[in-house]
Amino acid sequence: MYFNYYTFFKITAFIASSVVFASFFFDFYYNLKPCKLCLIQRYVWIFFSILCYIAIFQSSFKKLIILLSTLFLAILSLIGIYHSSVEAGIIENLFSCTPSSGLEATSIEELSKIIMNTTNNDCAFPKFTLYGLTLANFGTLASFFLLSLNLLLIKKVLSK
Repeated sequence: MYFNYYTFFKITAFIASSVVFASFFFDFYYNLKPCKLCLIQRYVWIFFSILCYIAIFQSSFKKLIILLSTLFLAILSLIGIYHSSVEAGIIENLFSCTPSSGLEATSIEELSKIIMNTTNNDCAFPKFTLYGLTLANFGTLASFFLLSLNLLLIKKVLSK
């Protein structure tokens, strides 16, 4: 396979855009509301997609763009590992993903209404799995795959 700067960013832009599209698709079509960690990952994927399209159409600042893409992918991989670990119950979540507790209710009717209208957006409970993998796992795998390709690109650019 002929692997260069533009090939990498074309492949990466396609994968990153697919991840962003899938996140919105599951959110709006299947009504799978994302937790806070999912939203953080989504925003980083969006910024990374923008960087990929800039890289395709911008011919200068190649080393800076490669460095930024490595940084974005490393952040995505770390967030993905953390999110997957929270979902698997390996570690406790440091961020509050649960909605309000209902302690502000002044009557049983208000508490019942809060309970009935509350959706589960807790990061520890995945809402979708495919072959035992959650969406956070798929995002982590995608970011690791792209990070490995990015490191190969860095090796190729630095060896010139």
